[in-house]
Amino acid sequence: MPKTQSAPCARRPLLAVMAALAASVMLSACSPSYQYRAIPVQPLESYPGQATTEGAHVGAMALYDSRQLSQLFGFDLKKAGVIPVQVKIRNTGNSDITVRSGSTMTDEHGQTWEVLPSSAVFQRIDDYTSGSLSMEEGAKRTLMWGLAGAVVGAAVGVAGGTDVGTAVGKGAAVGAGAGAASAMVGLGKKDTSEDVERDFSERSLESRIIEPGQEVTGYLYFPSESALPKNLRLNLSQGGYRQALDLAL
Repeated sequence: MPKTQSAPCARRPLLAVMAALAASVMLSACSPSYQYRAIPVQPLESYPGQATTEGAHVGAMALYDSRQLSQLFGFDLKKAGVIPVQVKIRNTGNSDITVRSGSTMTDEHGQTWEVLPSSAVFQRIDDYTSGSLSMEEGAKRTLMWGLAGAVVGAAVGVAGGTDVGTAVGKGAAVGAGAGAASAMVGLGKKDTSEDVERDFSERSLESRIIEPGQEVTGYLYFPSESALPKNLRLNLSQGGYRQALDLAL
């Protein structure tokens, strides 16, 4: 009789550990998520980098601080492999301004870096979030519930003295079933990755056209392998003339 009473008590700590492990699995499955945020812009005259030419006034500012990036974009864009440089262009001339490809950024070590294309920007963000932006919310929930169910199933198997392998299988099946049921709510929703690709592409200044009298704010994205940005060389064309503006960051 004493042995029968002591066995469950001895297994309770193990059950608690396994339950805690299940919770940690669910938390670790959560990746940084993307949600569109409106980003405030400053008056052109307040930008640290300034350049004025006949027909254009340009301001530039590098966003490099991790805390600032998290506040503006919802996650640390630098950790995702991207450094955004915010550029504002005011067209004071009589013809369109086009932001040409090939703009570069020079960092504090004197190294020069080319602009990342939008496809590379998206890929880096997607990789940083462990591919979660490419998964439907329902699929992520199913995965999380399945993993947690497997761990809890093992804990129940040990505590109850049943076959652990069988318990793991049942736990995973039940967990995945719960996730699949909750996923039904998300059926038909658009993949979040499409929002990321669209938003970051639309905010890019490359190949952007600024009409006379228009003031436009956008971004050029550079790789975070660079050091602190110090200078931006912006390629523009206006009225058939090409020019490169140097702006301190």
